[in-house]
Amino acid sequence: MRTNKEIINYLNELKNEQHLSISEIARRVGMAKSAVSRYFNFSREFPLNRVDQFAKAFHVSSEDILGIEKGADILPIYNQLDASRQHKVYTYAQTQLNEQNNINDENTTYITTGRSTAAGLPIDGDSEDALQQQLVVSRDEIPRGADEVITIAGDSMEPDLPKGSKQFVHHQPVPDYDGQIVVVTIRDEGVTCKKLYRENGKIKLVSINEKYDPMIYPADEIKVIGKVIKNSR
Repeated sequence: MRTNKEIINYLNELKNEQHLSISEIARRVGMAKSAVSRYFNFSREFPLNRVDQFAKAFHVSSEDILGIEKGADILPIYNQLDASRQHKVYTYAQTQLNEQNNINDENTTYITTGRSTAAGLPIDGDSEDALQQQLVVSRDEIPRGADEVITIAGDSMEPDLPKGSKQFVHHQPVPDYDGQIVVVTIRDEGVTCKKLYRENGKIKLVSINEKYDPMIYPADEIKVIGKVIKNSR
Protein backbone atom coordinates (compact mmCIF):
# COMPACT_ATOMS: atom_id res chain seq x y z
CA MET A 1 0.00 0.00 0.00
CA ARG A 2 1.28 3.47 -0.89
CA THR A 3 2.39 5.95 1.76
CA ASN A 4 0.62 9.31 1.95
CA LYS A 5 3.44 10.94 -0.04
CA GLU A 6 3.26 8.24 -2.71
CA ILE A 7 -0.52 8.62 -3.02
CA ILE A 8 -0.23 12.39 -3.51
CA ASN A 9 2.63 11.98 -5.99
CA TYR A 10 0.49 9.53 -7.97
CA LEU A 11 -2.51 11.88 -7.93
CA ASN A 12 -0.30 14.76 -9.04
CA GLU A 13 0.88 12.66 -11.98
CA LEU A 14 -2.74 11.98 -12.93
CA LYS A 15 -3.61 15.65 -12.46
CA ASN A 16 -0.86 16.72 -14.86
CA GLU A 17 -1.57 13.97 -17.38
CA GLN A 18 -5.27 14.83 -17.49
CA HIS A 19 -4.69 18.62 -17.37
CA LEU A 20 -6.94 19.07 -14.34
CA SER A 21 -6.99 22.10 -12.06
CA ILE A 22 -7.44 21.90 -8.30
CA SER A 23 -10.79 23.64 -8.75
CA GLU A 24 -11.99 20.96 -11.16
CA ILE A 25 -10.79 18.15 -8.91
CA ALA A 26 -12.56 19.76 -5.94
CA ARG A 27 -15.77 20.01 -7.97
CA ARG A 28 -15.57 16.35 -8.99
CA VAL A 29 -15.00 15.05 -5.47
CA GLY A 30 -17.47 17.47 -3.83
CA MET A 31 -14.97 19.15 -1.52
CA ALA A 32 -13.75 22.68 -0.88
CA LYS A 33 -10.89 23.80 -3.12
CA SER A 34 -8.86 24.77 -0.04
CA ALA A 35 -9.14 21.25 1.39
CA VAL A 36 -8.03 19.60 -1.85
CA SER A 37 -5.14 22.05 -2.18
CA ARG A 38 -3.86 21.04 1.24
CA TYR A 39 -3.82 17.38 0.23
CA PHE A 40 -1.87 18.15 -2.94
CA ASN A 41 0.72 20.31 -1.19
CA PHE A 42 1.24 17.70 1.57
CA SER A 43 0.02 19.97 4.37
CA ARG A 44 -2.82 17.54 5.18
CA GLU A 45 -2.95 13.77 4.97
CA PHE A 46 -4.95 12.26 2.12
CA PRO A 47 -8.38 11.07 3.43
CA LEU A 48 -8.55 7.34 2.79
CA ASN A 49 -12.32 7.41 3.37
CA ARG A 50 -12.63 9.62 0.25
CA VAL A 51 -10.54 7.41 -2.05
CA ASP A 52 -13.59 6.30 -4.07
CA GLN A 53 -14.48 9.90 -4.96
CA PHE A 54 -10.92 10.62 -6.07
CA ALA A 55 -10.80 7.39 -8.06
CA LYS A 56 -13.95 8.39 -9.96
CA ALA A 57 -12.62 11.91 -10.48
CA PHE A 58 -9.45 10.57 -12.14
CA HIS A 59 -11.13 7.58 -13.87
CA VAL A 60 -8.93 5.04 -12.11
CA SER A 61 -9.62 2.38 -9.50
CA SER A 62 -9.30 2.82 -5.76
CA GLU A 63 -6.69 0.04 -5.82
CA ASP A 64 -4.64 2.09 -8.28
CA ILE A 65 -4.59 5.06 -5.91
CA LEU A 66 -3.79 2.96 -2.85
CA GLY A 67 -1.23 0.87 -4.69
CA ILE A 68 -2.90 -2.42 -3.82
CA GLU A 69 -2.73 -5.35 -6.23
CA LYS A 70 -6.04 -7.07 -6.82
CA GLY A 71 -6.21 -10.20 -4.71
CA ALA A 72 -3.26 -9.11 -2.56
CA ASP A 73 -3.16 -10.00 1.14
CA ILE A 74 -3.36 -6.60 2.84
CA LEU A 75 -3.32 -7.87 6.44
CA PRO A 76 0.49 -7.65 6.83
CA ILE A 77 0.37 -4.06 5.56
CA TYR A 78 -2.60 -3.20 7.79
CA ASN A 79 -0.77 -4.50 10.86
CA GLN A 80 2.11 -2.09 10.21
CA LEU A 81 -0.14 0.97 10.29
CA ASP A 82 -0.68 3.08 13.41
CA ALA A 83 -4.13 3.12 15.04
CA SER A 84 -5.44 6.22 13.23
CA ARG A 85 -4.46 4.87 9.81
CA GLN A 86 -5.92 1.46 10.63
CA HIS A 87 -9.22 3.19 11.44
CA LYS A 88 -9.26 4.89 8.03
CA VAL A 89 -8.51 1.64 6.23
CA TYR A 90 -11.17 -0.19 8.25
CA THR A 91 -13.78 2.48 7.48
CA TYR A 92 -13.03 2.28 3.76
CA ALA A 93 -13.15 -1.54 3.80
CA GLN A 94 -16.44 -1.53 5.71
CA THR A 95 -17.97 0.83 3.16
CA GLN A 96 -16.87 -1.46 0.34
CA LEU A 97 -18.34 -4.50 2.10
CA ASN A 98 -21.63 -2.71 2.71
CA GLU A 99 -21.78 -1.72 -0.96
CA GLN A 100 -21.07 -5.29 -2.03
CA ASN A 101 -23.71 -6.76 0.25
CA ASN A 102 -26.39 -4.22 -0.62
CA ILE A 103 -25.66 -3.47 -4.26
CA ASN A 104 -28.99 -4.94 -5.43
CA ASP A 105 -31.08 -3.94 -2.42
CA GLU A 106 -33.56 -1.27 -3.53
CA ASN A 107 -34.55 -0.60 0.09
CA THR A 108 -31.12 0.74 1.07
CA THR A 109 -29.14 3.81 0.14
CA TYR A 110 -25.93 5.61 1.08
CA ILE A 111 -25.72 8.63 3.34
CA THR A 112 -22.70 10.69 4.40
CA THR A 113 -22.11 10.94 8.13
CA GLY A 114 -19.39 11.90 10.58
CA ARG A 115 -19.20 15.68 10.07
CA SER A 116 -20.23 18.35 12.56
CA THR A 117 -21.32 21.89 11.78
CA ALA A 118 -21.13 24.81 14.14
CA ALA A 119 -24.17 26.70 15.31
CA GLY A 120 -22.14 29.61 16.62
CA LEU A 121 -18.61 30.33 15.45
CA PRO A 122 -17.58 28.39 12.30
CA ILE A 123 -15.51 25.22 12.78
CA ASP A 124 -12.64 23.93 10.65
CA GLY A 125 -14.19 22.53 7.47
CA ASP A 126 -11.05 20.70 6.36
CA SER A 127 -10.92 18.68 9.57
CA GLU A 128 -14.61 17.89 9.26
CA ASP A 129 -14.19 16.76 5.63
CA ALA A 130 -11.65 14.19 6.79
CA LEU A 131 -14.22 12.70 9.20
CA GLN A 132 -16.78 11.89 6.52
CA GLN A 133 -17.92 8.31 6.10
CA GLN A 134 -20.40 6.62 3.78
CA LEU A 135 -22.95 4.39 5.51
CA VAL A 136 -25.55 2.06 4.04
CA VAL A 137 -28.93 2.76 5.64
CA SER A 138 -32.55 1.79 5.13
CA ARG A 139 -34.46 4.28 2.99
CA ASP A 140 -37.18 4.24 5.66
CA GLU A 141 -34.77 5.70 8.21
CA ILE A 142 -34.09 8.99 6.41
CA PRO A 143 -36.24 11.73 4.86
CA ARG A 144 -36.57 11.90 1.10
CA GLY A 145 -33.72 13.85 -0.47
CA ALA A 146 -31.29 13.48 2.45
CA ASP A 147 -27.63 13.20 1.38
CA GLU A 148 -25.93 13.65 4.74
CA VAL A 149 -26.60 13.60 8.46
CA ILE A 150 -24.64 16.15 10.51
CA THR A 151 -24.22 16.97 14.19
CA ILE A 152 -25.06 20.50 15.38
CA ALA A 153 -22.09 21.60 17.49
CA GLY A 154 -23.39 24.84 19.02
CA ASP A 155 -26.51 26.58 20.34
CA SER A 156 -27.07 29.43 17.89
CA MET A 157 -29.91 27.61 16.09
CA GLU A 158 -31.81 26.66 19.24
CA PRO A 159 -34.56 25.90 19.91
CA ASP A 160 -35.24 24.60 16.36
CA LEU A 161 -31.90 22.78 15.97
CA PRO A 162 -30.66 21.91 19.48
CA LYS A 163 -26.97 21.58 20.26
CA GLY A 164 -25.86 17.97 19.75
CA SER A 165 -28.85 17.07 17.58
CA LYS A 166 -28.56 15.14 14.32
CA GLN A 167 -29.93 16.94 11.27
CA PHE A 168 -30.40 15.80 7.69
CA VAL A 169 -28.96 17.85 4.82
CA HIS A 170 -29.77 17.82 1.12
CA HIS A 171 -26.72 18.87 -0.92
CA GLN A 172 -27.44 21.81 -3.20
CA PRO A 173 -25.36 24.89 -4.09
CA VAL A 174 -28.17 27.48 -3.93
CA PRO A 175 -30.94 27.93 -1.30
CA ASP A 176 -34.55 27.65 -2.42
CA TYR A 177 -35.43 30.99 -0.82
CA ASP A 178 -34.06 33.72 1.47
CA GLY A 179 -34.18 32.73 5.13
CA GLN A 180 -33.75 29.02 4.48
CA ILE A 181 -31.66 27.11 7.03
CA VAL A 182 -28.50 25.95 5.28
CA VAL A 183 -25.02 24.61 6.01
CA VAL A 184 -22.30 26.78 4.48
CA THR A 185 -18.54 26.99 4.20
CA ILE A 186 -17.08 30.42 4.97
CA ARG A 187 -13.76 31.01 3.22
CA ASP A 188 -10.80 30.79 5.64
CA GLU A 189 -13.16 30.38 8.61
CA GLY A 190 -15.01 27.07 8.46
CA VAL A 191 -18.45 25.49 8.39
CA THR A 192 -21.60 26.74 10.09
CA CYS A 193 -25.39 26.34 10.02
CA LYS A 194 -27.52 29.47 9.68
CA LYS A 195 -30.47 31.10 7.95
CA LEU A 196 -29.15 32.65 4.73
CA TYR A 197 -30.22 35.96 3.20
CA ARG A 198 -28.87 37.61 0.02
CA GLU A 199 -28.55 41.39 0.17
CA ASN A 200 -26.83 43.65 -2.39
CA GLY A 201 -24.12 41.20 -3.40
CA LYS A 202 -23.51 40.09 0.16
CA ILE A 203 -24.62 37.14 2.27
CA LYS A 204 -26.13 37.58 5.72
CA LEU A 205 -26.08 34.56 8.02
CA VAL A 206 -28.65 34.75 10.80
CA SER A 207 -29.02 32.63 13.94
CA ILE A 208 -32.34 31.60 15.48
CA ASN A 209 -30.92 32.15 18.97
CA GLU A 210 -31.21 35.92 19.45
CA LYS A 211 -28.05 36.20 21.55
CA TYR A 212 -26.01 35.81 18.33
CA ASP A 213 -25.58 38.75 15.95
CA PRO A 214 -25.95 38.28 12.18
CA MET A 215 -22.77 37.69 10.21
CA ILE A 216 -22.31 39.45 6.84
CA TYR A 217 -19.83 38.38 4.14
CA PRO A 218 -19.11 39.09 0.47
CA ALA A 219 -21.07 36.57 -1.58
CA ASP A 220 -17.92 35.00 -3.07
CA GLU A 221 -16.72 33.99 0.42
CA ILE A 222 -19.72 31.76 1.05
CA LYS A 223 -20.27 28.30 -0.44
CA VAL A 224 -23.57 26.56 0.31
CA ILE A 225 -23.19 22.87 1.13
CA GLY A 226 -26.90 22.21 1.36
CA LYS A 227 -30.20 22.86 3.09
CA VAL A 228 -31.38 21.31 6.35
CA ILE A 229 -34.46 19.17 5.77
CA LYS A 230 -37.03 17.73 8.12
CA ASN A 231 -37.97 14.07 8.29
CA SER A 232 -41.45 14.04 6.76
CA ARG A 233 -41.94 10.29 6.92
